[in-house]
Amino acid sequence: MPSFALSPVLAAGSITDLNPGLTIWTGITFLVLLVVLGKFAWGPIVAMLAERERTIRDAIESAKKERLEAERLLSDQKQALAQAQREAAELARKNQQEVEALRQELTARARKEADELVATARHQIAEELSKARAELKAQVADLAIDAAGRLVKANLDEKAQRKLVEEYIAQLPANRAA
Repeated sequence: MPSFALSPVLAAGSITDLNPGLTIWTGITFLVLLVVLGKFAWGPIVAMLAERERTIRDAIESAKKERLEAERLLSDQKQALAQAQREAAELARKNQQEVEALRQELTARARKEADELVATARHQIAEELSKARAELKAQVADLAIDAAGRLVKANLDEKAQRKLVEEYIAQLPANRAA
């Protein structure tokens, strides 16, 4: 038989073959790895995950609080806007009432002033009319006295007196113009 060299794969055995030394060293290495990871890595990893979980939980709670606060502020803003609209409507109504009252007051005042002007004008007209009548009476009296004086001076007969009065009356427009 020829002598064949055993390949390294065959020397290690197959995957299903148990090698007690390799198994023990693999177990020891795994346990050392678990101890080292447990002592140096798992604690910080678990702490970091717990911190991250707490940070996320706090962020969610903060977001919920901020959302509730924003909703409350929105509600307050809506109420304030509604109140401002009511106040603006009330102010507009009051202003309209004040404008109407002022318009009525000014109208009444203007009407009163107009009535006073009319009364003053009527009073002045009455005074002027009274003065004109007094002047007319005085002129008529003067005319009558003047005519009577001429009649007495002339001592004429009725025909001559009538002629004298007619001449005097004809001269009246000329006397008034002068």
